[in-house]
Amino acid sequence: MDFKKKPAIFFGLILTAICAQAQDENDLTYFLNAGKGDASKLIGAYLNPAIKGLSYGFNGGWYSSAKVHKTLGFDLSVTLNGVFVPAADNYFNPASLKLEAISSFTSNDPNGQAPTIMGPDIVTTYSVDADKNGTPEATFKGPRGIDFKNNIKIQGVAAPTANLSLGIYKNTDLKIRYMPEVKRNSTSIKAFGVGVMHDIKQHLPGMKILPFDLSVLVAYTNIKGSTGMENTFAKPAGDARKQELLYNMNAWLFQALISKKLAILTFYGGIGFNTAKTSADAKGSYIIPSTNVALKDPVSLDFSSKSARISAGMRLNLGPVYLNGEYVLQKYSMVSVGIGVSIREIKIY
Repeated sequence: MDFKKKPAIFFGLILTAICAQAQDENDLTYFLNAGKGDASKLIGAYLNPAIKGLSYGFNGGWYSSAKVHKTLGFDLSVTLNGVFVPAADNYFNPASLKLEAISSFTSNDPNGQAPTIMGPDIVTTYSVDADKNGTPEATFKGPRGIDFKNNIKIQGVAAPTANLSLGIYKNTDLKIRYMPEVKRNSTSIKAFGVGVMHDIKQHLPGMKILPFDLSVLVAYTNIKGSTGMENTFAKPAGDARKQELLYNMNAWLFQALISKKLAILTFYGGIGFNTAKTSADAKGSYIIPSTNVALKDPVSLDFSSKSARISAGMRLNLGPVYLNGEYVLQKYSMVSVGIGVSIREIKIY
């Protein structure tokens, strides 16, 4: 696949650091040939594994220790969260979607399935017979997969995060993550998150003297993005609205953490739960050539993901600078690596 002819389709692919090597957003627009109902089902099935992977990725990178800071102590870190998407999610079966306007489809896949955005570079052709008279009104080709495994050499997606932790009061850290708006071609994305980590040993009788740290963490991240869908289908006369996809993701993490420092190493782990909800809405009006019908705001999708998680990691402390790595076992497992600067206490005289 010539990626240079495939500019960004979906904000998550920017986060994999391959801004110039993504899928053509107009390929998604071709699904609108199937009408509102079928287009929503097809677009949802196509994007589903990438959206789920990114929701798990953005719930990573919040911690590298269960030890909180003294008041005004702080931690600045950058983390890359790599989420492994199962190979089974490289494909979806259009026949299982209960499509109404699509009468048939053909695929280059030996098993007759269509690629998701994570899947291989194969072609799927759809026939539209909305009036059920046996004569297709139109045929169109759906988007091909990015073929991550062969072209990018990973079976997953990545979400980078930049984080600030600040000790505020009574063994509590306020955590903030922020990404200003990033634009590439017709795609833009921005992110903001906030979390609170609190030392719970102080509330458990007899626990304070034990030689490890124990905390709980609650964190929230919001990601907003948009991708232009102009120049494939005409607009109705006088309609000046943009043809675009708008994305909004809300991700939550609930985690209990434990850590133990031994010399320059800190071993940490935790158990918890993460959840995310994402909306993806196609806005604007699109005149479909085969029917000459204008579809207004044709797609409104909701995605959700949730999973228990167990994590284990190690941090190498080199003075105020540290390196850390972590593995998270969850529905889409994840590896996180990071670098940061930590000042545990700032004394004010």
